[in-house]
Amino acid sequence: MKIKFLGTGASEGVPAIFCQCDICKNARAAGGREIRTRCQAIINDELLLDFGPDTYAHILRYSMDITEIRYCLITHTHSDHLYPEDIDARAHGFAILDPALPPLTIIGSGGVRDIVVRRGGNKVTDDGRVIFRQAFPFEPVEFEGYRVIPISAIHSTKEPLVYIVTHGGKTLLYAHDTDVLPDGTLYRIAEMGIFFDLVSMDCTEGIKHINYRGHMNIERDLIFRQKLCDLRLAGADTVFVANHFSHNGRLSYAHAVEDEINRGLLIAYDGMELQI
Repeated sequence: MKIKFLGTGASEGVPAIFCQCDICKNARAAGGREIRTRCQAIINDELLLDFGPDTYAHILRYSMDITEIRYCLITHTHSDHLYPEDIDARAHGFAILDPALPPLTIIGSGGVRDIVVRRGGNKVTDDGRVIFRQAFPFEPVEFEGYRVIPISAIHSTKEPLVYIVTHGGKTLLYAHDTDVLPDGTLYRIAEMGIFFDLVSMDCTEGIKHINYRGHMNIERDLIFRQKLCDLRLAGADTVFVANHFSHNGRLSYAHAVEDEINRGLLIAYDGMELQI
């Protein structure tokens, strides 16, 4: 399984559009991995994770043909992860497409449905070029060799989800815009016999110690990692990635990759690609 991190920033991106903090000034001056667009990823070049406002920029930067993508998992309804106006652009009148092209299926919670389905049924666009499939916690969704298990997240929006994705014998946990998952949730995952080859974790708060429910920092990522290892959901060969960074977390990429900061976590950057 391959995962590519198209964007690794929180809602403002880095640098934030109007900000003059040291993190943003440094990002503008240094460029490269210090620049973070809004969080989005893709698995095996075919399963999109979130559809935020930087999707258009990502398909240009990475030479992606988004018409070939059939499925997109949406974590929650905040605009940096769900930008429905661009999804609507797949409709007739905005896009000229081969009539035989299968629809794009958006998968998400009831909160996502409330935003993207405005016409009744499961149609996102009037012509059915985009359709919606509702996901429910711990109810697996299967399609084209993928098994996806939605998990309730801890975040300040309606019915937020994180996703367990299995394909080709490998499994990853994509856990952004959430605090450490509750013990009861982790026990239930453990009972399912799941083992994670890769875990991508929220690190919005960087090195700050806000302890705000709905996001994590480096220290809480380490707590989360330990809980997963204690329950044998992960182990020595599991790749742990810190992702979804904000300038408010006071952590530049250069600082984040220092050993005393990351403590074994892989620090995501825009364009990073991993094979598990």
